[in-house]
Amino acid sequence: MPDTRASLLSKIRDLDDENSWEEFDSVYRPLLVGYARQRGLNETEADDIAQQCMIAIAASINDFQRRVSFRGWLRGIIDNKVKDQLRKHRREELARTRDFEREQDTEDDPVLMWERQWNRTHLLYCLNQIRGEIAPVTYQAFYLYVIEEKPISDICKQLGMRANQVYVAKSRVLKRLKSRWDNLEDGLV
Repeated sequence: MPDTRASLLSKIRDLDDENSWEEFDSVYRPLLVGYARQRGLNETEADDIAQQCMIAIAASINDFQRRVSFRGWLRGIIDNKVKDQLRKHRREELARTRDFEREQDTEDDPVLMWERQWNRTHLLYCLNQIRGEIAPVTYQAFYLYVIEEKPISDICKQLGMRANQVYVAKSRVLKRLKSRWDNLEDGLV
């Protein structure tokens, strides 16, 4: 997904602009928490990391330069916070054991985890923005099929729909999502 729009980044440079910070927080806190959880932190730790990141962003947003992507800059912040947390718990010692190393070989690269979480967070944000424009059953069919990856037969039973109706619902919502996505300034909001 493209980077955050420049206007929102510009607005949060004003630490007193509560509306912009609320908007920023509503988009990026779930991303930060989700990524920290994927990296192995528990819910409390992930929430704490997200808060630490928000504080770090507020402290250094005026130094952020558009020459680098916001996505990369933010990933650097959270990666450092997560690594600090992992060190604090001495989890790095576990990384030296063979069992843990074998587990690590099968786990995703943090960069891929970040990209997946980034895209999912922004998809859900855009989906929430268009939810009121879509019939509830159409939205529910899309959500169950695309987001929760439920089998078509289960969705048809649950919603009393035919398979073709689920596919049509998916197509309609994707069309609206694409339109919303295309209308985003630099990819967000």
